[in-house]
Amino acid sequence: MKLIKWVCVFLVALMSVQAVHAAEGARPYQILNRLRVEYDDNIYQETSDKNSSWKIIEEVELRVNFSLDNTFVSLRYRPSYVYWFSRDPDKSDLNHDVDLIINHQFTPRLSLSLVETLRRGELPELIDGNVTVRERDDFWYNTLNATLGYRFRPQTRLEVAGRYVLLRYDDDIVSSTEDFDLYVAGLTLRHQLVPETTILGELRAEQVEYEGPDRGSKSLFLGGGLEQMFSPNLVGSARGGYQQKDFSDSEIGSESVPYGDVALTFLPSPATRITAGAGFSMFETDMYPFASQDRTQIFGSFAYDITARLAFYLSAAYTMSDYDAGQVVEKDVVKSGEDTYVQMSTRVTYKVNRSNWIEAGWQYTDYESGVRTVAGDQYRASFQRNRVDVGWKTQF
Repeated sequence: MKLIKWVCVFLVALMSVQAVHAAEGARPYQILNRLRVEYDDNIYQETSDKNSSWKIIEEVELRVNFSLDNTFVSLRYRPSYVYWFSRDPDKSDLNHDVDLIINHQFTPRLSLSLVETLRRGELPELIDGNVTVRERDDFWYNTLNATLGYRFRPQTRLEVAGRYVLLRYDDDIVSSTEDFDLYVAGLTLRHQLVPETTILGELRAEQVEYEGPDRGSKSLFLGGGLEQMFSPNLVGSARGGYQQKDFSDSEIGSESVPYGDVALTFLPSPATRITAGAGFSMFETDMYPFASQDRTQIFGSFAYDITARLAFYLSAAYTMSDYDAGQVVEKDVVKSGEDTYVQMSTRVTYKVNRSNWIEAGWQYTDYESGVRTVAGDQYRASFQRNRVDVGWKTQF
């Protein structure tokens, strides 16, 4: 009852904000609120003897956007509170997402873009964006991207980019092997051959450092790409090259593999959007004692506006991680193997009016671990998980 009372008081407060500002016209900020009830059939991500629970999710999203003469700033803060009815010993999670974007135009030729992302998570899901987060522990994740672009002429642009990624777990045992820092620097040269075709070349260097036994490495990427508008309704891109990775552990040595990714976006009608893509590269890994993984990913999504009020969305992703026992920092622990991760989700939204939507969704996760210990036991538990939710979204 205390939770329900808290939620109701919060929503009343947000509605009061809407009433106060209703007559002000366009505002530089926006407030969204999502209240959902969800059923989770495998809350501990177990192979068998699964435990299920209902939960209530209260999520607020605050957005602020403003433009100066040559500068655009966008700030988004999204706290979310999750209450579990059947999870022991901790029945609640509080998560925070912060995103900051700053774009500045020094001259018509020179521009700067900064993107800051901060995540604070409790008992995270299997994968958070491009960062694998599987441990059952609270964590901090932060990434900062900076891109300085210079246009030599209307068709040619050089981009100098840097990136820093940090992952920190609260638990000392987990953090002793899974905390990492990633440093990236790169050059990208883009040239527009014709209005429909752009070619690019890239040179990128990466360095990843882990806590504990040295699973770190340095990588060099050299490649090129193509961006093509086949028609106003079909856009595609392809990128590829060669990656050289030198491991900090001298016993592992180095590895060289090709990398690449492709993506297509198809708009058969104003109400329909289809995307698909695939990619392959060597990647950092959270699975100790491996120092690297070869990751293959295939993904797709389908969005369709059934009516002006009713919309449908479907997405699916398949990820295969290949682990080589020759790339471990602790011998005689694990064998080579493959992990596969499949996720499917669908969502239906109904627009009640200009400020309110009713939502219903389903998400399915299937994680299959093929990595074994030297004794033949499964190194990480496989699991399947279904989550179904119904909720209300409102915009102030």
